[in-house]
Amino acid sequence: MVTEDQIVIYGGTRNHDFDARVLELVNASTGKSFQFSHVWHSIWTDGEPGFRLEDPALIKGRHAVIFSCPTNFKIASELNDMVVACKQQYGAKSVTVVLSFLRYRRQDRPEHDFEITRLRWFMRDLKMLGVDNLVVCEPHSVENTVKYAKEFGINLVIADPTPIYVSVFKEFVQAHGGPEKVMIYSPDFGSIERSIPLATALGLKVLVTPKKRSNGEVKTIESEEFLHTVREYFGADAPVICDRAAAKGMHLIMREDELDSGGTAVTTRRTFGNEVAGFHFVATHPVCSRGWKMKLFPHGQTAPFDTVWLGNTRPRGDGETRYEGSSGNRVKHIDVEACVADALLKVLKTL
Repeated sequence: MVTEDQIVIYGGTRNHDFDARVLELVNASTGKSFQFSHVWHSIWTDGEPGFRLEDPALIKGRHAVIFSCPTNFKIASELNDMVVACKQQYGAKSVTVVLSFLRYRRQDRPEHDFEITRLRWFMRDLKMLGVDNLVVCEPHSVENTVKYAKEFGINLVIADPTPIYVSVFKEFVQAHGGPEKVMIYSPDFGSIERSIPLATALGLKVLVTPKKRSNGEVKTIESEEFLHTVREYFGADAPVICDRAAAKGMHLIMREDELDSGGTAVTTRRTFGNEVAGFHFVATHPVCSRGWKMKLFPHGQTAPFDTVWLGNTRPRGDGETRYEGSSGNRVKHIDVEACVADALLKVLKTL
């Protein structure tokens, strides 16, 4: 484990409260007193960035840790500048980037030749700039994120919020009738990976709609064929069923990596009509694109979800104040800093 004089740490500008809490948890776990070095933010009159790192002489020969939440091009550009400055200009021994939210999380499939595989090039660019270690909180595709990090030689540690959700939902499951009355719902094959660990820890089943996305289209698959694929990927004991009739009278929890506009989630929920006792939604990343509150909490109408939980990996929306992104307490807030702190600790122990 590195000591305080062997490391220099910089916080991001988009979600610094989150970063500060992560570092606080790291200090509590290690007994250390790691602190942020200052980033001077400024801009030239012509719009050219002029921000700089305080005391750059302290970086040489030390390990640099950079927190970032690149929700837009400005933050992404700042991240790039900070990495290249630390590693290539000021001579950091290593650079670790901590991303509470992964940019280009969906543009990740090489078979989609109609789009640029931006996640792959993002990983390549991080490596070329000087990143050695990367901490990412629940990427959209674990498989592709791992593949691209390995391709370009970045040591990747994924922060998994599942243990946090387990602690949150234990009481919920008991309050709603126990495992006989609650299931995790996975709308397609892609979301099974994050549903199974949560269901297994809570002793629940995962109800899956047998469909898969291919070249931008959603295709329905025969249940037996679908379950065979699931078992190949996730093991013969994966607690997955495809019997839609099993949802009747149950409380369903749909776990997703993010909430974007909410349109897809709401459409999915409506397919169940009144056959379920309750439908609940949880997402780690509150992307919250324009109109999300209108979809999840329509004025004068019954809300599609009985309960909505959102993590705090990034501010809701892009450019809104915290109050503008609030929902009047209609959303239950889940702090997920602990899983990022645990992932960062794994990196720090190797430095």
